[in-house]
Amino acid sequence: MATTKAELLEGIITTAINSEYPDVPPTEAVFDEKVEILRQSMAVLYPVTDEEFAEIKRKLKANIVVQMDLGVLIKDRQQHLPWLSARRESLDFFFWNRYKTYLEQVKHWNPRVTGNLGRVSDEIVDYLGDPKSDTSFQRRGLVLGDVQSGKTANYTAICNKAADTGYRVIIILAGTMENLRQQTQERLDAEFSGRMSQYLLDPKQEIENVPVGVGKYGQEKQIATFTSVTKDFDKNILRALKLSLHNVNTTVLFVIKKNKSILNNLIKWLKSNNLDARGAINLPMLLIDDEADNASVNTKKDDEDPTAINDAIRRLLKLFRQASYLGITATPYANIFINPETETEMQGDDLFPRDFIYSLAPPTNYIGAENIFGEQAQFANALQEIHPQEMDAFFPFNHKKDLVVDDLPPSMKEAMAYFLLVNGIRDVRGDIKEHRSMMIHVSRFTDVQNHISGLAHNWVENMRSDLRNFASLSELESDKINNIAFLKAVWQKHGLSEKAGINGVLMSWHRFLSEYLFKAVSPVVVRAVNQKNSSAGLDYYSHRDDGLRVIAVGGNSLSRGLTLEGLCVSYFYRRSQMYDTLLQMGRWFGYRPGYDDLFKIWISIEAIDWYGYITAAAEELKLEITRMKDANQTPMEFGLKVRQDPASLIVTARNKMRSATSVKRPITVSGRLLETPRLRADSKSLQENEEAFRDFIARLPEMGQSVSRDGINLWEGVNKDEIEQLIRDFKTHPWHLSFQGAALADFIKGCSDITSWDVVIAEGSGDEISLSCGEATIDIKTESRIVKATKEQISISGTKVRVGAGGVARLGLMQEQKDEAEDKFRKNNNKKNVPDSAYLKINRNPILMLHVVSVDRTKTDAHGILRTQIDEGCQVPDYLYALGIGIPEIGTERIAYYMVNMVELKNYYDAEEDEDE
Repeated sequence: MATTKAELLEGIITTAINSEYPDVPPTEAVFDEKVEILRQSMAVLYPVTDEEFAEIKRKLKANIVVQMDLGVLIKDRQQHLPWLSARRESLDFFFWNRYKTYLEQVKHWNPRVTGNLGRVSDEIVDYLGDPKSDTSFQRRGLVLGDVQSGKTANYTAICNKAADTGYRVIIILAGTMENLRQQTQERLDAEFSGRMSQYLLDPKQEIENVPVGVGKYGQEKQIATFTSVTKDFDKNILRALKLSLHNVNTTVLFVIKKNKSILNNLIKWLKSNNLDARGAINLPMLLIDDEADNASVNTKKDDEDPTAINDAIRRLLKLFRQASYLGITATPYANIFINPETETEMQGDDLFPRDFIYSLAPPTNYIGAENIFGEQAQFANALQEIHPQEMDAFFPFNHKKDLVVDDLPPSMKEAMAYFLLVNGIRDVRGDIKEHRSMMIHVSRFTDVQNHISGLAHNWVENMRSDLRNFASLSELESDKINNIAFLKAVWQKHGLSEKAGINGVLMSWHRFLSEYLFKAVSPVVVRAVNQKNSSAGLDYYSHRDDGLRVIAVGGNSLSRGLTLEGLCVSYFYRRSQMYDTLLQMGRWFGYRPGYDDLFKIWISIEAIDWYGYITAAAEELKLEITRMKDANQTPMEFGLKVRQDPASLIVTARNKMRSATSVKRPITVSGRLLETPRLRADSKSLQENEEAFRDFIARLPEMGQSVSRDGINLWEGVNKDEIEQLIRDFKTHPWHLSFQGAALADFIKGCSDITSWDVVIAEGSGDEISLSCGEATIDIKTESRIVKATKEQISISGTKVRVGAGGVARLGLMQEQKDEAEDKFRKNNNKKNVPDSAYLKINRNPILMLHVVSVDRTKTDAHGILRTQIDEGCQVPDYLYALGIGIPEIGTERIAYYMVNMVELKNYYDAEEDEDE
């Protein structure tokens, strides 16, 4: 497709602004002035309309202000000699410079971000082994980033620099599925090797050298690729082409699946074709393990068994005299930390990143879990709740592969309609050539996905047909067409006339319908993406000039690792009590240039809660890395920290699902708020909880000293024995793994130095309830909460798996203590919101929080549906009783020994849930 005058002008302005402001972006006023002068000076050669110019300015403003911080590195205490700076003068960095130019000119990255990417990748490469040294080495590192945040760009920069510095073999392990491997190969063709791999490995050799991506910025040096977009590692092709590591004198790239057979085939080929006289390969090798935590520990597929895969990776590394292993993960809860049975076993794992862990900082335009699910998230309005009642009628949680799908849920149709409208709005905004995707993930069964795909295809066809036939009618006439009336209702519900407006002028529905919508919807296709259909349907590369517009229907293969380009709408409804996998399934995280006000996620309230919980936990672990760097602590100490994090128990439970054993784990219980948001639903447990709770409050005046502070009900000096007994008696649901009453009670009993507790009754804005307290009665304002109740479990809902409101750990503190906690937190972090854990990192008494929760039976959502969801046959009392405890952490962490009882948990979770069929 020919480049337009608007695009040429955009390129000229980008180059001019970035050249003038290489380090600090211009202010908005200066930017406006500069681009206006450039427009005038180029008006004869590149005339553009005011609308086109407004669009150029909008795009450039989004790109030019983006910044990216350097990350944080923690390293082993053993001395590693930096080598990169000493060799820099002798290196031309041909591959890196070519990639940097490509990022700036094709991807429109500004030089401040590419500059920092250069510095980050320098630091990581410097911690790999020096490929030009005479000594043998085996280096192990891990890069920790955010989902869809640009980890691939980071390791692509590392590949380019590794080739520049002398690494001769680079092996990328790209997930367990072929579609993900193909996507990774295609990207590295464009951003590293610069040639189309499918032609390089064609035994007929009809077309040999088709430059792509970085290849258009110089071909004086080459990368040899021994795998291709069409073919994973295949020794027969290499034999036919007479290729081995020793008969090419350049860096060789392999992009292979994380699959036992393929790894073993590669090892056999390397041994038979490439060993030297001493039985080793004397070429420096870098192995990058993308999504290092992604081989499911529970898989039944022999080729994907992680024990066998990790064994093969270790054997592969040992073949080379000089090898560096770099794991890439999007979650700190990686199996490398959590799966080993013991701390000693973790330390002995040859793949453990003992040399360094690097935590990446995403660029400022990244939209991550914290931006959508965190406290005061700026994109929280992107979330649209899916209701269990609606979904159970279509896709019951326990459905099987023979489920008959004869219609789609109304909310799914609304989401698809919204996607069609967004396509029109993005056209109005001038993003004509950009990819746009929608994801539908509601079933793990391939057959069900294919049925949904067929119905979605028919629905889109009907919409397209009506738009073709009726979009140009008068508004009065087109309103009579059901499909068009439905689109109009969705347009109005989501306030899209403002978002489709041009230069501040609202877009009328009729103008949008008659001028833009049919043209925008015409190219939309529906594709199933799963084992039966591979990723052929997501052929973004073939549509690089016109943009693919696709509704992708799939399961785990769609949700783990694959990048859905230009993802505007997600529709996600899956039962996975194992919510650690949700972080990797969040395809909706990433970059939304020019449409961050348009993207939407249809998702269940339960998943929203868990995202909030796991996001907060993961963020705290990342903050730990900064603290550990300052304290000169090592990757091994970070591994321990992750193992002992309460949120890691979910991963532990999932990993042990196929065994019937109980697992005992040390868990850090200090410096964090532990609450009981999941209760057993049987009336006996609820009754006993209420009795223990009320009895405790009735005895408070004799147990402690009432204190008047901030108008709250607070007692000090309560003996630990009383706290221990209440926690031991209180029944919570076993699936809420992070609060284990027996383990916490044993911990409190064994603590000789934590004897005196504060007790506070938290209050909210719900109705009042009277509680006996000694001789008197106290009136408490309850905390009103939405709940979700099944026959087994009552969950306090809509609060990110919490009971109390954020900041509840401040209760009972004096003002100077609050100030101390907040100052200490802000000194180490640039975050605005102070988490509850910060108030437990100062010298204070341990605290027990007592919560009376009133069940909200009236609040409805935008559709008029009750927010509280109580399954048929469940009896939920009007008031629930819940606890929270906070044990301060000054210096040393406090450890309790938790049990993960697999026999009990198996009643609530099906291990097959993580597998597509």
